Amino acid sequence: GAAPEFGIARTPFHDMYQQYLLRWSYLQRQIEYWMDWYERRKNLLLGAQAATHNVALLGIVALLGAAWLLPTRLLVLLWLYSFFYEGLAQGRLMRRNHHTFISVLKDTAVTLWLDTDDKRACAEAWDASTSLDEVVDCGVQLLVLRDWIRTEFFDGRPMVPLRALHRCGTLRELAQQVTWTSDHFARRRQRPRVWWRSTFRNLLDHVPSDVTM
Repeated sequence: GAAPEFGIARTPFHDMYQQYLLRWSYLQRQIEYWMDWYERRKNLLLGAQAATHNVALLGIVALLGAAWLLPTRLLVLLWLYSFFYEGLAQGRLMRRNHHTFISVLKDTAVTLWLDTDDKRACAEAWDASTSLDEVVDCGVQLLVLRDWIRTEFFDGRPMVPLRALHRCGTLRELAQQVTWTSDHFARRRQRPRVWWRSTFRNLLDHVPSDVTM
């Protein structure tokens, strides 16, 4: 008979190892985001690039003039509006990513995994609130779903263990996990390049971080 296979894929620690990889990927993205957030603002204030530094000084002078001419409550309301508008736009991006993931999952299930019209009709009715139990009842095996997610969204890397799928109650929860950790989805929206909208963020895009200097 065939010789026994050894290695992490055959040990009881495989699932635990995959879960640590998933957690580390999430933590790494958080660290990279906040490091980039800090370094860009630091380099802007310290004058890492003369052009952006001069624009920032002009912006500060303009803000001081606005604070002197306009009521403080109006400036605070404008700041709060910009803050919540950014959150609204980011939420739209996340929901669009979820919709894309679920649509691709439905198309794959209908064309490759399900072999009867009843099962295909069941898959066509899936949405974000569909539970994974309903997905399994339609004829999709969780092992097949896990392998497809790894191949389609993680380039074959074992980033989503079977235990993580069991913890997802609905397709929305599964989409959140996949779209947040996969490089195939944008996690930051592309802002329009107009001077009168998100001016400070557009300026920061031209400021290098310590890694890109």
